[in-house]
Amino acid sequence: MDCNKVPEDILECAKEVSLNLLPQKSREIYESAYQRFVEWCKEKAVQIYFEDVLMVYFANLAKKVKPSTLSSQYSMLRSTLDINNGVNISKYSKLRAFLKRQNEGYTPKKAPVFKKEQVDRFLHTAPDNLYLMMKVVLILGIAGACRSDELVNVKMDNIKDVKSALIIAIRNTKTKRPRSFTVLGEDYLSLFRKYVSLRPAGLEESRLFIRYVNGKCHRMVVDIHTISAVPQEIAKFLKLNNSKDYVTHIASDICNPSC
Repeated sequence: MDCNKVPEDILECAKEVSLNLLPQKSREIYESAYQRFVEWCKEKAVQIYFEDVLMVYFANLAKKVKPSTLSSQYSMLRSTLDINNGVNISKYSKLRAFLKRQNEGYTPKKAPVFKKEQVDRFLHTAPDNLYLMMKVVLILGIAGACRSDELVNVKMDNIKDVKSALIIAIRNTKTKRPRSFTVLGEDYLSLFRKYVSLRPAGLEESRLFIRYVNGKCHRMVVDIHTISAVPQEIAKFLKLNNSKDYVTHIASDICNPSC
């Protein structure tokens, strides 16, 4: 089909629909990867995205990033070049072979995770006036194996306090399948209830996590960057080595606080 015979508004609409095929939560990351490639091509006076062009681009990139990052960049460019330019780089066999070679012998570094003893030590010894909000993030994160983007969006009406437990619903998940989990244990319930009791009177904000400073909650929501930084702050309090290596997925490899 000759695209020159298709009205411009139809082509633009089709492109927008295609862009919606990108993962919603990481669309900006995909588009940033695409823009970096486009800018590089402009600097090199490249106008057509032949396989050799991609080979040189990824060879340069390989000098700066890990093989795992290289693979993710390839995946993002594969999608965005197809959508924006109709270029299918998955057909570039030399490029695929190059990326495969980069991965040979590479073992990704595993991010450290907290041990149960470390979790208990933080929950029981960190002063509440400084760390109460972080304690609740940790408790919910572990109990529900939650991601940072899930925790930041937990709302008060997603939580049911049934005296002996909390039942928490996660609506917006990575798999798009809502799920729920429970938090048990009087110590953990007490920390949660203490944090909630400090919410300002008349606060209309429904999100659970609001700013907490020096023992007081404020009328400002906690953003995802603050939630993501909680593991690092916990590691600093515990005086663990390489505190910056503790990741945003605080939950998946440590024991549920109810055990």
